[in-house]
Amino acid sequence: MLPRTDLRRRIPALISLLLMLGAVELSPALPAAADGQQKTGQQEERKKQVKPDLDTKPAQGNPQKDFRYGVNVDLVVVHTSVTDKSGQFVSGLKQQDFKLFEDGVNQTIQSFSQEDVPVSLGLVIDLSGSMRNKIEDVTKAALAFIRASNPDDEEFLIGFNDEVELLEDYTSDIDTISDTLNNTVVTGGTALWDAIYLAVQKAQSGSKPKKALILISDGEDKDSYYSLDEMVAKVQESDVQIYSIGFLNEFPDKGLFGRWSKSEPEKARDALLRISTETGAKAYFPKNPNEIHKVVAEIAHELRSQYSISYVSSNTARDGGWRRLKISLDHPQAPALHVRYRMGYFSPRSAGPAK
Repeated sequence: MLPRTDLRRRIPALISLLLMLGAVELSPALPAAADGQQKTGQQEERKKQVKPDLDTKPAQGNPQKDFRYGVNVDLVVVHTSVTDKSGQFVSGLKQQDFKLFEDGVNQTIQSFSQEDVPVSLGLVIDLSGSMRNKIEDVTKAALAFIRASNPDDEEFLIGFNDEVELLEDYTSDIDTISDTLNNTVVTGGTALWDAIYLAVQKAQSGSKPKKALILISDGEDKDSYYSLDEMVAKVQESDVQIYSIGFLNEFPDKGLFGRWSKSEPEKARDALLRISTETGAKAYFPKNPNEIHKVVAEIAHELRSQYSISYVSSNTARDGGWRRLKISLDHPQAPALHVRYRMGYFSPRSAGPAK
């Protein structure tokens, strides 16, 4: 047995060791590396084993008209929103008011416009059981949004709970979407990451020059096949703007040790903020379901008011690498204005040598 004096000397060291072990246990896991070192689908434990899918038949359209921005496969199009301090959209800016940089290198703008460009748009609606007292407002707001859209837009409708379903394929028929929305069944869990992943995939098959999603959900992901990292990677490789509307639960009060970890509502908020910011869109977190009507009206106005800026990258390497974008204003009012755009894109990758 150790003498009492030795025990007294060792007690502080033992307490420190226990606290260190506790900190290691309580500290949140670091996010997966962005350079492809994250776990693969085979390595990570999935919540379900069957890979989800949708019918991704391309929308019908006039390719000659609708893909006028895609004649040159190396042309990069950046849809850009400019707002003032009150959040009002600023129109009337000229091409010379914008400076565009790719990986810090100034780029030459090839074309510039502010016009109501037709959109391939997906409505992605949470139909889990917890949406039961919100779905009426969501349905009315979604229909109001479609009525306020460009008549040349094409829309599809995805509903999700613990599964993801294409409820309505690309259409411009408001009555068809209205009938579908009014006959939805609200029940089940929440496969949020799967819904975003598949909706991005579907939007990319659209025939219009601009692609966008409006995601409406009130829950945290519980039932997805795809991980958060896989979903974010899918978002980053697309040119789809994702507007998120999250009716999230209140953040819980945290004790002393809770400050090092995030609650499920906080994780959901961070994920929605991330994907909206990455794509140059915006995330909204209304407290009351009836606030959604104002939100969708703002989104509809934004989609019809954006500047379209196009350029051919001065970086000719076709390596599939990430190119970071920055847009700034060279304008007297620039300090009072906010510019929103997608954070970057993946360059084309050259085909390997024939074997």
